[in-house]
Amino acid sequence: MNNFFKRNWIHFAAICIFLIVSFTYFSVQMQGYKLKQHDIKEYIGMSHEASYYRELHGEELFWSNSMFGGMPTVQTSLIHSGNIFGRSVANFLLFLPSPVGIVLLYMLGFYFLALMMKWNRWIGILGAVSYAFLSYNIIILQAGHNSKGIAIAFLAPVLGSFIMAFRGNMRWGIILSSLFMCFELASNHLQVTYYLLFLLIPLGITEFYNAFKEKTIQRYLKTVIGLFVAYGIALAVNYGNIKLTSDYAKHTIRGGNDLSISPDGKLSDVSTKDGLDRDYVTQYSYGVDETFNFISPYVKGGGSFAMQQSQFVDVVENSDLDPQQKQQVLTQSAAYWGDQPFTSGPAYMGIVAFFLAVLAFFYVKDASRWAFLVAILITVALSWGKNYMGLTNWFLDYFPGYSKFRAVTIILVITELCIPFLALWSLNTLYVRREEIKSNIKPFYIASGIVFVLLIGLKFNGLGSVLSSRESDTTAIEQQIESQRPNYLNQISQFTPEQAQQYGIDLSNMASINAFVDQQISKTKEDYFASLEGIKSIREQIFDSSINRSLLFLILAIGLVFLLFKTSVNSMVSVVGIGLLMFIDVVSVSRFYLDDSEEGSGYKYWVSSLDAKFPFSSETADLEILSLETATNSNLASHIQKIEKFAKDKASTLEATGREVSNVLDAYKFGALNEKTNYRVYEMSGGFNSSRASFFHKSLGGYHGAKLRSIQNLVEFHLSKSNNKVFDMLNVKYFIQQSENGLVANENKFAMGNAWFVKSLATFDSPNDEIRALGLEFEISNSGTGQLFVNDVPVQKPTAVFGTENITYLKAGSADSIPVSLTNGMTEGLEVDFVEDVNGKRDFIISQGLATDTTKSFTKLVHVKVKNAFDPKTEAVMLTSEAIGMKKKLWDGNGEIKLQSYHPHHLKYAVNSANDQFAVFSEIYYPSGWTAKIDGKIVPIKKVNYLLRGLEIPAGKHTVEFNFELVGYSLYNTLSLVLGIFVLAIIVFFGFKEFNKKENKVEL
Repeated sequence: MNNFFKRNWIHFAAICIFLIVSFTYFSVQMQGYKLKQHDIKEYIGMSHEASYYRELHGEELFWSNSMFGGMPTVQTSLIHSGNIFGRSVANFLLFLPSPVGIVLLYMLGFYFLALMMKWNRWIGILGAVSYAFLSYNIIILQAGHNSKGIAIAFLAPVLGSFIMAFRGNMRWGIILSSLFMCFELASNHLQVTYYLLFLLIPLGITEFYNAFKEKTIQRYLKTVIGLFVAYGIALAVNYGNIKLTSDYAKHTIRGGNDLSISPDGKLSDVSTKDGLDRDYVTQYSYGVDETFNFISPYVKGGGSFAMQQSQFVDVVENSDLDPQQKQQVLTQSAAYWGDQPFTSGPAYMGIVAFFLAVLAFFYVKDASRWAFLVAILITVALSWGKNYMGLTNWFLDYFPGYSKFRAVTIILVITELCIPFLALWSLNTLYVRREEIKSNIKPFYIASGIVFVLLIGLKFNGLGSVLSSRESDTTAIEQQIESQRPNYLNQISQFTPEQAQQYGIDLSNMASINAFVDQQISKTKEDYFASLEGIKSIREQIFDSSINRSLLFLILAIGLVFLLFKTSVNSMVSVVGIGLLMFIDVVSVSRFYLDDSEEGSGYKYWVSSLDAKFPFSSETADLEILSLETATNSNLASHIQKIEKFAKDKASTLEATGREVSNVLDAYKFGALNEKTNYRVYEMSGGFNSSRASFFHKSLGGYHGAKLRSIQNLVEFHLSKSNNKVFDMLNVKYFIQQSENGLVANENKFAMGNAWFVKSLATFDSPNDEIRALGLEFEISNSGTGQLFVNDVPVQKPTAVFGTENITYLKAGSADSIPVSLTNGMTEGLEVDFVEDVNGKRDFIISQGLATDTTKSFTKLVHVKVKNAFDPKTEAVMLTSEAIGMKKKLWDGNGEIKLQSYHPHHLKYAVNSANDQFAVFSEIYYPSGWTAKIDGKIVPIKKVNYLLRGLEIPAGKHTVEFNFELVGYSLYNTLSLVLGIFVLAIIVFFGFKEFNKKENKVEL
């Protein structure tokens, strides 16, 4: 053992250094605080029902009704207990939570890569620390992207094992490849893992070239086969999660879409049928010129927040702008002006690392450096997304699986692995071959000149506009300001004579009115463009200071490398100096995005551990709902009291104080409420971008990037259009709305309940028709002298529409079209006219009432008749293909159906009816896993009303049950456990075998 520690003391020293750096940087966490992470907070909200059942009943939920009306827990809370690799990382993070734990994994992973490359240990340590603090790696932790961070941490050891298999100990390279790929896949961020292919494939090709040149094809083939087996085992270990995720994805927005039209009725792009919509995939695309922030962090600013919240406040305060302009810039200008709709900060990779990476192409004599260059070029080009659609479209069309992932900028995780890798490879080469390179210093001058000239060119030529595309398009801005003219005119038309006199307007003189409006619009333009000049000036200064910063670090790096070549300074001293400079370069940028700065009475990025664990406080609305539900249900009240006692003991154990106590109590009280009730709420302010309501209730809204396609389509076609009938059929019993006193609850008296009988069934041949049948069908016709358009197509005769189309009217002699918005509030058979009065005001008037307008004060423009209005109480809609085999389509609708018991996996209803009936259940239809039984006999579940469940129920008294299972879950867990033990057994076996031989075949 003494010999073992003597040989490996450096590795223990490395771990100590990593711990010291982590604990020092995140000293606040060591004081008991936890990181304030948006996505983790949302995760806690969406998974609360599952975590409640797991803690109180010791069971794993496969289905949860807390979000989007109901969905599998596959990607929200499901734990694969048989996966020992996933559980080991989870337990590690319980001991050392994020960010310390994940940053430590960053460092350990990259250090292992350095060991596999046989680099100098100290170079590996310095490189690992620098890699861990790249700005993107830190920013994602602040945002709460923990699974992405874990996946990034294991990229480096997977890469190191891959290289080791080809170039070092093949056996151990293959074994460790399996081990680390098990961890990589267990991180559950398949997008990051998928992007690793863009590096491993070029490397594999390079290794084939080397094998061909060195006539070692046989060894190459053995390695390739071994790696396929290793990755196959890792895939099998994680097969349960991957298979269940893949099965689930088919029914989500990442799978196909059964609709071929958009909400406005236009045909959608059929090329998106098997993946995400291309606009959605490329919504977050890196700007081509934004790529320069790899080497200069602020060429496009910082994050998408106000300038006064950025690191650039001093730049504004010390500028030559007048106080008013400074205030405008601070409050009205964003600190980021790139192409992305939102970003938390730049993906800065370090000018020092970039310079060293460039040196690698001159001094590292290894063909695989070109594989890294290929990976960099491909990943950067693909990160441009919509800014380079030719390449993006090719990959979306022909590269398997590429269309399943959104936010193409994530592919830069491979770029930020390659550049530090090349930098460290270069630094190690300079250290090892110092004397040899001294006689060949010309490439050093060339590389230095290339990078220096690049920065100088940026400094003096810039990147074009320092304004975003929205700001720099002055024509569009002017048009937008001009478009406010009708609003001004409308406001003036409401003026009293006294108000008009106050503004110097003669209401009887149109020229006077127009002059006043012209004056207001002109002033708005002047104010805007004056503000724009101030913003432009500040951004130019930020850009210039960013380039100056990079130049300074570059000059220092060049100087330190020069000392390595031209002086007798100890090589290790110079190398450590360069490594420290590389660390300082990146950490001084990432420091802004996650530090211990204070804000108000607390920290900007940190909260107490209990605030992080129980991040939601009940609002007035939540307490109102709790009170209303318990007021009429004594059993519910007693159940909540029982759980509340458990919660008080829990709060005492956790040493909660003040608000923390109420948060802990709320978490369990509302969990108990949901356990014994089954209705939905919809929080209008959070909608489908927040899981706050999901923490307290069974919510129709929620927050997740892979919601079911059916609910997404329903949102776009109906829920976003405030179709109350659809809210009713989804059993939305309470609407949570914002008021002056916070969030309040409004009870929906028309909610349909858990299940009901309908009288008729309408069938449709396509999902397009089925989903539109949930709203209103209108017949519109032109009743004026102008032109009526539907989706820019002129209407010549009465035409059927559904109200979601773009309907406009162009008056004769006018250049401006008038929008005609049809409301969901109309009833079947109603006829109305869209009219314009003598003052130019437009509105809908009931046609019957319009007939009494003897003064002809209204001019008819469009006639509208409501042909059909969906009524979920009496009718249901279904696809013709779904209705095959049904006994009939008409019923009397009489009888009783009542929910007897609720469990997320098991719903039980009591039915009593004199005749056969068709029941609609306000539960989300999901084709895999749900089974229905009537009196213990399995019956087919019908997809009805586009996304609900329906059953044919025979006459009489019956018990109806719905049960949900994740098919294969137990088997996958067992398979994962057995194969996981097998992988560890292989490692132990060969490790023990080599230890007995007293040989260290794994050169560390």
